[in-house]
Amino acid sequence: MRAALSLTLRRLSVLLLAVVVALVLWSLFLAAFDISPLIGKYPWDVFAYLFTEETAEANRAAVAANLSITVRDAGVGYVVGLLFAFLLAVLFSVSPMLERIVMPTAMVLRSIPLIVLTPLITLIFGIGLSGVTAIVLIVVFLPSLANILYGLRSVTAEHGDLVRAYGGNAWTVLRMVALPTAVPAALASARVAIPAAVTGAMIGEWLSTGEGLGGSISRASGSFDYTHMWAAAVSITAVTMLAYAVMSIVDSLATERLGVAP
Repeated sequence: MRAALSLTLRRLSVLLLAVVVALVLWSLFLAAFDISPLIGKYPWDVFAYLFTEETAEANRAAVAANLSITVRDAGVGYVVGLLFAFLLAVLFSVSPMLERIVMPTAMVLRSIPLIVLTPLITLIFGIGLSGVTAIVLIVVFLPSLANILYGLRSVTAEHGDLVRAYGGNAWTVLRMVALPTAVPAALASARVAIPAAVTGAMIGEWLSTGEGLGGSISRASGSFDYTHMWAAAVSITAVTMLAYAVMSIVDSLATERLGVAP
């Protein structure tokens, strides 16, 4: 318990340091390139927009409402993408022939830019949560599949031979050896997929639904409401950094419990 608390405090300290560095670089970038105050907003401008202006409460409510939609869109696609990747990785690990059939198609699909695929996905799945989920799934699925499959196949031949010597089969090796061995890879996939899921959700909102922060940023840029645009970008960045930090803590605790070096 004490080790877990110490790890959590260390990771939160790193997160706080990352936030400070990001704020400093943000301010230096705007100053160094002499960005027009109409377009470039400093951290204190965003703070005033959300907390000290007369309309701050309404501004926070608008950003929070759109943020909740984006978190929902990213979260659903994230969970579905990881689950689908895990199930397919399990099937591939016991059936290499299935992998040789499916993977080339998946690789071709992933090589097409997401912006090009989004209109087609919208036509197939419609404008709504299902369409955005499909977009996020494509972003999350393939990298997670490759990582989890690598974890499942990292079992040594000696471990497999030992299980078979006691009467086990391929499924026994998978259940008793491969799945526990793949836990670090699965957790690493879950951690890395968080920013990708958020990016996919916002692209879907921008090009398809017009909802969430993706849609609000698009509308704000078109109406010259740049402070709202910056506030929306900062809010989703903060949520993404926090989610990544939490998943990083879970990843580290799990790998330490399993005796695997992070």
